[in-house]
Amino acid sequence: IGLRQLLQFATPLDYLCLLIAVPCAAGTGFLQVSILFIFGALLDSLGSTSATGVLVPETFSLGSWEMPLWFWFVFLGFGQWLLCTVYNGLTDTAKERMIVRYKLAYVKAILRQDIGWYDTNNPLQLSTRIGEGLKTIEEALSPKAVILFEWLAMAVTGWALCFKYEWRVALIILACSPLVLLGGALMGYAQLNGQKSVVDGYAEAGAIATEVLGAVRTVASLGLETLSASRYDAALHKAQRAGIKVSLLVGLGMAILFSSPNVMMGAGLMYGTSLLKDARTERQMQHSFLVRTAGGFNTTLQLCAKPCDEYNLANADYNTTLALYYHNTLSPATPRSCADFGAKVLTWTCFTADLTVSSGLFDADAWATLSFSSSDSSPLTFLEVPGQPALLDDASFRSYFEQQTGGWTCAVLPAAVLLAIFALQNGAQGLANVGQPVNIIAKGRQAGVAILQTIRRVPAIDSFSTAGATLDSVAGAIEVVDVVFAYPSAPERTVCNGYTLSIGAGQ
Repeated sequence: IGLRQLLQFATPLDYLCLLIAVPCAAGTGFLQVSILFIFGALLDSLGSTSATGVLVPETFSLGSWEMPLWFWFVFLGFGQWLLCTVYNGLTDTAKERMIVRYKLAYVKAILRQDIGWYDTNNPLQLSTRIGEGLKTIEEALSPKAVILFEWLAMAVTGWALCFKYEWRVALIILACSPLVLLGGALMGYAQLNGQKSVVDGYAEAGAIATEVLGAVRTVASLGLETLSASRYDAALHKAQRAGIKVSLLVGLGMAILFSSPNVMMGAGLMYGTSLLKDARTERQMQHSFLVRTAGGFNTTLQLCAKPCDEYNLANADYNTTLALYYHNTLSPATPRSCADFGAKVLTWTCFTADLTVSSGLFDADAWATLSFSSSDSSPLTFLEVPGQPALLDDASFRSYFEQQTGGWTCAVLPAAVLLAIFALQNGAQGLANVGQPVNIIAKGRQAGVAILQTIRRVPAIDSFSTAGATLDSVAGAIEVVDVVFAYPSAPERTVCNGYTLSIGAGQ
């Protein structure tokens, strides 16, 4: 049956509850992943601290609204709790109201059926089938099904953030996504096709038990205990075999489903680290910059670094660089190199290219304190390249760096790769969990077929119908003429063919 038929006992109030619950569930999934925005700002701040010594900022801005980081974490956590509570409460309320109407309609439908319906439907199995069917429908109307929108929002938001932070890592991970679909498809196939066999087996066993217990004296007097027990065991073994098959398939599907995020994360980490390796070691540049002083003397220098780590901006050796400047300005000049003073030339990579200006270490004010000459009152321009315009911002220096090292983009940072993988982990978790509510809804739709067929069936002789003529008086005479009859369970075997009977009043 369709979803609309599954919700056929919903009132406008129930639809309103579900209409509010669905976006609340989606909002819960969105907030689960959007905490990465705050975490990303925290990682960026920590990265700046390790490179420059600048204190970590304690605030995060969303548009014009700037609040402390702790506030954003508390705000997102409280918002997720509130939305989750609302959608669970509203869904449970709508479910309980609809299930009550389901039960009333189903009991009424059973009571109105004629004897022919009971001939094709074993009355001993009704209690089992009613309990199993309505329980399955109840789960399909519960928060277990509405959580589908939470997982979908979590998956979509996670994948979107993954592409935002590092699209190359996202594409590599996306290539592994068929594992999630394979696991979900295997679980869905097992539950949809195997559950019916399990229910049929238990229904058959329940019918045998009810039959034997109802005639226990006859069974005991004829010595049929062993035969009845073997029949009951055979029905249970049938359900057991079907249950084992379903469990094996579901277990295999779950193993693939829940291991796929780890496979994706491993692929993302491998490719992300290769990008970082390329950014940090394969693409390097030793930058020569122009020194302009108030005295009119211009010279080109390289920035020296302490020998322990020539790739770290925090290890820039100002004093050695200043000594190089003095040797270049002597008359006659005695050029020196960083190695002459036991230092190394500072080597730029993709990572340090992004921190040249924003770090605050190499701007004009920082270099002005070095006092290259007592007569020089104006600061030098560190980012001016001989023969090129000054590189006074991050974007222009990064562009210059990329041109010098092959022209490939340089926007790869450890925080971006890490956040992309975190976002993917959330997205993959949401995608992996989508299969569970989908299966619950599918099982509810399947169980609803038999339930609604019974509810909608109107027998030829409807005891609840008020249509037709109402006799003023009844004499009590009964007469049947040329009756042709066969049981609905065996229509090919005619029981009565042209049967006629007349019974007078009082006989």
